[in-house]
Amino acid sequence: MNSDRFTEVTHTSYGQNIGNSFKGIFVGILLLIGSIILLWWNEGRSVEQATALNEMNEKITTLPDTRYDVKHEGQAVLVQGLVKPLSEVVDPEFGVRTDGLVLRKTAQMYQWKENTSSKSEEKLGGGTETVTTYEYVKEWSSMQINSSSFKHPAGHQNPMMNHKSQTYTTDAQLGDFHLDRSMVSHIGASQGYHGLAELPEQIGLAKNYKSFLYIGEFPNTPKVGDVKITYNYAPSAIYTYAAKEQGKSLTPYVTGNGKSFVFVRSGKVAAQTIFKEELDANAALTWILRGVGLVLMFVAFSMMMGIIATFAKVIPMLGSLVGGVTGIIAGVLTLILGSVIIALAWFSSRPLMSLIIIAVGISIAVFLGKFGKKKQEVPVGERASSTPPPRSAGTPPQRESTPPSMGDEDSATSEEHTATPPPRKQ
Repeated sequence: MNSDRFTEVTHTSYGQNIGNSFKGIFVGILLLIGSIILLWWNEGRSVEQATALNEMNEKITTLPDTRYDVKHEGQAVLVQGLVKPLSEVVDPEFGVRTDGLVLRKTAQMYQWKENTSSKSEEKLGGGTETVTTYEYVKEWSSMQINSSSFKHPAGHQNPMMNHKSQTYTTDAQLGDFHLDRSMVSHIGASQGYHGLAELPEQIGLAKNYKSFLYIGEFPNTPKVGDVKITYNYAPSAIYTYAAKEQGKSLTPYVTGNGKSFVFVRSGKVAAQTIFKEELDANAALTWILRGVGLVLMFVAFSMMMGIIATFAKVIPMLGSLVGGVTGIIAGVLTLILGSVIIALAWFSSRPLMSLIIIAVGISIAVFLGKFGKKKQEVPVGERASSTPPPRSAGTPPQRESTPPSMGDEDSATSEEHTATPPPRKQ
C-alpha cells in the first residue's frame, strides 16, 4: 500500500490552554444536553420497539400454505414458499441482468485517504507540545473521499466518483400473494453473481474480467481513479415473509403504536424464531446506544471540569494527578446521572426496573468514589511506613515490645524489673 507521511509540531501556551478549557466548558454543556436527549430517546425507542414486536408476535398467524384466505384479511401473517420474479432484473448502466429477485452492484474507486494521529506532551509552565502525523494511503472505497479537506491536498487529489453502488429489484409472486419491489428489496443479495462470464470482454468503458468489471489499465497495479465493480444477487428460492395480508398482496404490518414491520428470512423459519431474533437485536441496539450516550456524558463532564486540570498543568505531574481525580469524578457523575435518566425514561412503563437501575448506578458510583479515594491515600501510608524515625547518636535501637496477653501480667512485670536494675549503694 503506497503512502505519504507528514509530521507537524505545534506549541500551545498556558494561556491558550486556559482559553481552550473555557471553550470546552460550553462544548461540554452541549454534549451533556445531547447525551441526555440520546439516553432518554433510546429508552423510549427500545420500549416502543419491544412492545410493537410482542404485539405482532401475539397476533401473527402462520398460514398452512401460500393460498389467499379472506378470513386473514388485514391481519399479520407468516407465509412460507417459493418466491418467483415477475420480470428480469437489469443494471441499465452495463446491461448486466439476472433472472433472480435482487441484483446488487458495488462500485469502488481507488482513492487517497488521510489518516491522522496526534501525541501531546505537557511542558513545565502549563504549555503543550503536540506532534501530529498525517499519513496518506491509497485504498479501495465505495464512498467518495473528499480530498479537498485534507491537511496536505497537493498530490493527493481524488477525482469525482461517477459510478455508484445500486440495488435493482423486480416484482415477485409468493403463491397467491403479490410482492411489489419494496417488499422484494427486503431480501438480501448475498450470493455471488457469475453471469459476467457470459458477457463480452469489453462493456462500454469497463473491461470484463469475468468476476468483476474494471475501469482502468491494470487491476494488479491500480491507479487513483480506477473503478472496480462487482455484483451479488438473490436467487428465486423459498423465503419466509412476516407481513400483513392486504387482499392478494403482502404489505408492511403497522402496530398499534405506529411501528411498520416486514420481516424476511431465507428458507422456512418459524415466527417464534424471527421475533426472538428481532427482540435480541433491539436489546443489543439499546445497549449500544446506552454506551454511546454514557460515553458522551463522561466526555461532557470531563470537558466541563477540564479547566481545573489545566490550571494545575503548570507542573505536569500535578496536572496529571488532578486530571485523574477529575476523571474519577466525571465517571461517578456519569453513572449517577445516566442511571437516573435511563430510570426516569423507563418509569412510566416499568417502575420496578427503573428503581433497580438507579440503585445499581448509585452503588457503582459509590464504589468508584471510595476506590479512587483509597487509591490516593495508599501512597501516603506507604511512604510513612517505609521511612524509619531518626534516632540520636549513641542511642541503641529499641527492641519492639509486644503487649502482654491476658493472664501474662506477672511475666510482663518480671521482665520490666529485670530490664531496669535497682541503684547500688555507694
